[in-house]
Amino acid sequence: MKAVVTGGCSGLGEVFTRELLKRGYYVYALYNKSLDSAYAMEQELDNLRCIKCDIKDEKNVDSVFFNIDDVDLIINNASIAIDNNYEDKSAKEFLKVLETNVVGTFNVIKYGNHKLTKDGAIINISSDNAIDNYNPISMDYDASKAGINMLTKDFSLCLENKVVSICPGWIATPSVLNMNQDFLKEELKRNKQKELINPEELVNRILDEYKDYETGSIKVIKEVK
Repeated sequence: MKAVVTGGCSGLGEVFTRELLKRGYYVYALYNKSLDSAYAMEQELDNLRCIKCDIKDEKNVDSVFFNIDDVDLIINNASIAIDNNYEDKSAKEFLKVLETNVVGTFNVIKYGNHKLTKDGAIINISSDNAIDNYNPISMDYDASKAGINMLTKDFSLCLENKVVSICPGWIATPSVLNMNQDFLKEELKRNKQKELINPEELVNRILDEYKDYETGSIKVIKEVK
């Protein structure tokens, strides 16, 4: 079995990469800026190939998938956020978020689908920010995640492979754990989360359950039981 994970050398993507390796997959972990982490992971782990790829660059994505073997699973995890007050947001920043999160996801699905096996699947990592957790400082991120959910719906109508979207709440990734703790407590309360989601538990739940989801499904997860 083989899988592609975008943003696969840091944060939640690294957790996906490591868990898929444990489950017997050969993993292509795509990264853009996490060079040191990619190098360290390749030295540490077997059956892993880390590939530099800017997912918002269509030609780059096309080239990457042209040069890899058929895969059984694609995890669209890579995304960015630039949080600030709307008065301080520039069109350039807004576009950067949309290009990475929405156009990047589109590129990976478009070119990756040609390499998916017959029973393959695409898992898009969205956010509950697209459903019921809104924040004005994240309006570009929120819009991008809503866009990912619509890509899931639209692609599910034109691809034979399964396409699903997962919308987690706040996850205990390194970037989140480094946030201001008072801000984080207020966000969890506002989002009706008792605690941060454990990333390993979330990844295992997704990998255990996604085959049971109907194509086009949008699954909100605020806690892992």
